Amino acid sequence: MSSLRFRLSIRYHWLGVILILLVLAMLLLNFDVNSQPPQAKQTGSHAVILMYHHFGEDHLPSTSVRLAQLDAQIQYLADENFTVWPLSKLVTALIEKAPIPEKTVVFTIDDAWKSVYLEAFPRFKARGWPLTVFVSTDQIDRRYSSNMTWAQMREMQQFGAEFANHSRHHNSMIQTEHESYADWRQRVLTDLNHAQKRLEAELGQTPTNFKLFSYPFGDFSEPLANLITEMGYIGIAQNSGTVGHDSDLRALMRFPINERHGEIESFKTKVHTLPLPVQQLSPFDPVVKNNPPQLTLTFEDPPTQTIQCFDQAGTPLTLTWLSNKQLQLQSVEPLAPPRNRYACTQQTQSGQWRWMSHSWVIPASSVK
Repeated sequence: MSSLRFRLSIRYHWLGVILILLVLAMLLLNFDVNSQPPQAKQTGSHAVILMYHHFGEDHLPSTSVRLAQLDAQIQYLADENFTVWPLSKLVTALIEKAPIPEKTVVFTIDDAWKSVYLEAFPRFKARGWPLTVFVSTDQIDRRYSSNMTWAQMREMQQFGAEFANHSRHHNSMIQTEHESYADWRQRVLTDLNHAQKRLEAELGQTPTNFKLFSYPFGDFSEPLANLITEMGYIGIAQNSGTVGHDSDLRALMRFPINERHGEIESFKTKVHTLPLPVQQLSPFDPVVKNNPPQLTLTFEDPPTQTIQCFDQAGTPLTLTWLSNKQLQLQSVEPLAPPRNRYACTQQTQSGQWRWMSHSWVIPASSVK
């Protein structure tokens, strides 16, 4: 009996020692047994790029947002814990197929108007959020009073803004009917190279191994998209939709935001959109050769046939299912110059919308 008591006392002694060591370890590690590990943001494979021009310039409703609209949009994103990235960071994630936090948005602004510095910048600076601004360099070099200055851009850089190429002259980069291929190619090379040199001379070298280029007016052709890719640029378009790992880096989609599309309910819909899982679209080239143009979408998997498609005016398109994975769409009437787009949406069971669109550039000669 005494032997049993001895063995039990030894066992309890060592249990006590172990408990004391555990308590000491937790104290040393500042470990709270009641705490929960911080919740990491869920990751996905898509993001929404927003496009702006003017801020608070109410005489330009087609390209400006009212300041009250902008404030409501910023507050909504903050309240809903959205992640705001610069465009270069998103493009890097797309190229590397890296995870993208759910509810990620990118703010892009075309033309570097003065209201970007006066109205948008202070609001984003206060939040610590980045902006990506596309600059047509001649407007800045000529010191137009309607635009920002190089000094203001350098100030914005100190607070996370980045600046990228929007051409030198802000002319259409598409080959004209009276321009030879050689002349057109040289025009594009000269214009973009000049603009990029001016950007880097004033704002420093591009820190990535790619450059960003926003097509003036959102107009591009397949030859232009291929040429800027050859030059090391990622193409940024103006047709609405969500971008993801499978997006074509020659023409990333953006949601234009203006007075009409800037009300908070419309804004909420856009920032919560999902990609429409299109594997291929044909033709890629937006320049219309036969009017009205046909567009064929090929899906990764057979989608439910609840997709709706419209032209820019909201007129429904004629939809023809060529197979359970292939959809052809076409306007009933010829599209009017100079530009239009086809957009397709599909509501999910959760109430979110899948969204994509395709731009059309319509030569006057295509309308009979």
